[in-house]
Amino acid sequence: MPIDNAVNLTAVEELYSRYLNDPNSVDASWKNYFENIDQEKAPAGVVKQFEALPEDLRIYNLIDAYRNYGHLIAKINPIATYEIEEPWQLKIETYGFDRNDLARSFPTSGLLPRETAPLQEIINTLRNIYCDRIGIEYMGLENLEMEKWIQERIEPNQFKVKLNVDQKKMILEQLNRSELFESFLHMKYTAQKRFSLEGGETLIPMLETIVENGSKIGMRDFVIGMAHRGRLNVLSNILRKSHSEIFSEFEEGYIPNSFEGSGDVKYHKGFTSEVPANGQKVKISLAPNPSHLEAVDPVVEGQVYAKQILSNDNKKEAIIPILIHGDAALSGQGVVYETMQFYNVPGYNTGGTIHIVINNQIGFTASPAESRSTLYCTDIARAFDAPVFHVNAEDPEGCVYATNLAIALRQTFHCDVFIDLNCYRKYGHNESDEPAFTQPLEYQLIRKKKPIRELYRDYLIQQGHVEKNIAEALEAEFTKALENALQESKTLSSASVKPKKEESSQDKSLDEISTKVPVDILKKIADSMSSVPEGFSIHPKLLNLVKERLSMVQENGKPLDWGMAELLAYGSLLWDGISVRLSGQDSARGTFSHRHAVWMDQKVEKAYYPLNHLKEGQGKFDVINSTLSENAVLGFEMGYSIAYLQSLVIWEAQFGDFCNGAQVIIDQFITTGEQKWGQKCGVVLFLPHGYEGQGPEHSSGRMERFLSLAAQDNIRIANPTTPAQFFHLLRRQTLNPLKKPLIIFTPKGLLRHPACTSQLQDLTSGKFKEIIPDIKSDKASRLILCSGRIYYDIVAEQAKQNNTDTAILRIEQLYPLPLEKIKDELKKLPNLNEWIWAQEEPQNMGAWEFMHHHLKKLLPLELRYVGRNRSASPAAGSYALHKAQHAEIMNALFKR
Repeated sequence: MPIDNAVNLTAVEELYSRYLNDPNSVDASWKNYFENIDQEKAPAGVVKQFEALPEDLRIYNLIDAYRNYGHLIAKINPIATYEIEEPWQLKIETYGFDRNDLARSFPTSGLLPRETAPLQEIINTLRNIYCDRIGIEYMGLENLEMEKWIQERIEPNQFKVKLNVDQKKMILEQLNRSELFESFLHMKYTAQKRFSLEGGETLIPMLETIVENGSKIGMRDFVIGMAHRGRLNVLSNILRKSHSEIFSEFEEGYIPNSFEGSGDVKYHKGFTSEVPANGQKVKISLAPNPSHLEAVDPVVEGQVYAKQILSNDNKKEAIIPILIHGDAALSGQGVVYETMQFYNVPGYNTGGTIHIVINNQIGFTASPAESRSTLYCTDIARAFDAPVFHVNAEDPEGCVYATNLAIALRQTFHCDVFIDLNCYRKYGHNESDEPAFTQPLEYQLIRKKKPIRELYRDYLIQQGHVEKNIAEALEAEFTKALENALQESKTLSSASVKPKKEESSQDKSLDEISTKVPVDILKKIADSMSSVPEGFSIHPKLLNLVKERLSMVQENGKPLDWGMAELLAYGSLLWDGISVRLSGQDSARGTFSHRHAVWMDQKVEKAYYPLNHLKEGQGKFDVINSTLSENAVLGFEMGYSIAYLQSLVIWEAQFGDFCNGAQVIIDQFITTGEQKWGQKCGVVLFLPHGYEGQGPEHSSGRMERFLSLAAQDNIRIANPTTPAQFFHLLRRQTLNPLKKPLIIFTPKGLLRHPACTSQLQDLTSGKFKEIIPDIKSDKASRLILCSGRIYYDIVAEQAKQNNTDTAILRIEQLYPLPLEKIKDELKKLPNLNEWIWAQEEPQNMGAWEFMHHHLKKLLPLELRYVGRNRSASPAAGSYALHKAQHAEIMNALFKR
């Protein structure tokens, strides 16, 4: 017997209660139906175990069962099309009772104020608490204190929602604004996509509750991440973005003029505002987001973490992340799990996230059964001991009540909390879709639904809290305000003009930045970061390395290696009060054991961070071994960089090709964020790159991909070949006020290559060189252009061949490509008759196609390619084959 909606569910519950008291008191068809349900019995062994217990323990287990399983029959679904199936865990027969026991009194175990009560009263109480229109999952979360806290708040009042008249009017006002805004857009812009919130409008009073009541308990800055569904509604009613501005984006001929760039569709854009709440101003930010669902989650967490640091929110109670999910995306997207893994990890923990699921019970056109294997879309919460409130969108007061509990839980226990807003989607995936193609029965039901606003308005009128004429006047007043905003928007749209392309100031600004550091400062930094604390048991091999590195800044010391130059770059920034954050898998020691930014006491295994002990007032240094994730970790670091522009923020891939796992963040945020959203970001990517015969997975940082994404000065790409170059590059990136993401292809084999060194004076003078010429004679007839570690192999082969008529030009900055500087070097070689591009990557990878496209404009003859042949795989798996390919490249370069 199908049960069509929440009203029927309530009626069925009443019938079932009567059936439990007296099976003959209900119609024969219902009696047969309930008897069939009752056939689902507990395993005989379980019943036998319970029957062996004293009655008071059996009652306690029944009470505990409702705490654990009551949510399974809660009336949370406004479009239910399923039959109620009471789980055997809630049947009295499971615990050795029968209907004859319903009138008998038993111990209440603290559930009721009285010590004893009839079994029927105990069951009714449990159903009121755990099986009404709010279902709650909170048991078994390995936190007995939290379980007790929740029980103390929901059991004494039987989870009855008690809101005052002002709170009820707030809910009605927000539902008015939410639904009328959507219906207005639908009427005025019928053919345009907007991803309506209709069917889930209760989200708006829930968010308003978080802002208003959250501000009363210390919350003052909210960062929201959400996909497109309901985004315009949130922008309008929560962030107070003006209606005229929103409407103008729907108008034909609208071109954005807020920033230089291509812009984005209206339901992807972000916004930041300050709004009044509880007599004060709070800040709300909605992060811009592409269509890649849930990709924004780690970005929001990174922004919140940085804001907490900048505002000294050490308790993590003032700046709050809110993630709004779709049901199918929450259960389907792996980045959700990656992001949730941050919740209790040092360096990433934001003190708990409030998650709201707009549970439309459909993913585009896929049903829940097609979208997940779990009962609830929120079942991921169990993995992280996060409580879940399942609420019914047609019970706005219950939704607000659960929201208040959620924010109190977050502040008290600094945990993630989920609110599963069970609702529906009035239209298809977008307003032009026909949902009945794939869900005909569900949409027959949805089209008969009365809007939530009207249901709640009529309820308040019936209760005497609102007069009908006043409610209708408020609706008319809001609609009139929307009409006025529409007229204003047409003026805004007609005034919009396409912005002129500004001349890039990137190259000029980079040339003007001084990155050299006085020698006495470098020595002080080296001394401080090489000092072993008294009583600290340092590993003997590490102590030798520390001594060796200290000698690199002393008279007649060893040349600087890569690791020392890197640490000095960080130290020089920290010395000037600039904070540095570096994260990645094994970044503290370094994948190739070259960094050792953390020392571990060999006796007590306690960490020591030398770069945090340079001097008083220095910047903060964080080096973090991240979770084993690329996508979420890079998203987090990018978000952190957005919120903390004046710091150096680095994500390091364990190997360069691991950036594959973060491609969504790279493509949709890092390389396009400024063009789409005007978003500034200075995040740095370290991608270890170089062909040393380590196989196809550990050779390439996928240089070609980044070069294909480079346009309109959106990013910087470098492949430095000396420690000094790396030092100046990092300092230039940090000190440059014009923030752009920086992609650095860092070496592996060069970390200890005897020729890959620099002198201390290279750090105390000079700057980053975008190209480095190696001209043995201005009579050279051949020029080899290259980038990266292959340079050292070319030089060695040139010496071996005793070749003197070949000049070499290293391209250290691949993008923006310094064409004018290359042209100037070419003028110094008037006898050239052959130009070669040499690379270690296959021809369809690396920089070849990018360089060929740009350099052919400068050269009088065709640029010749020397490197590996085109290949589907980045590198050979056989070391012998790798060596043979490398020998062919060297032979092709110098063969006569």
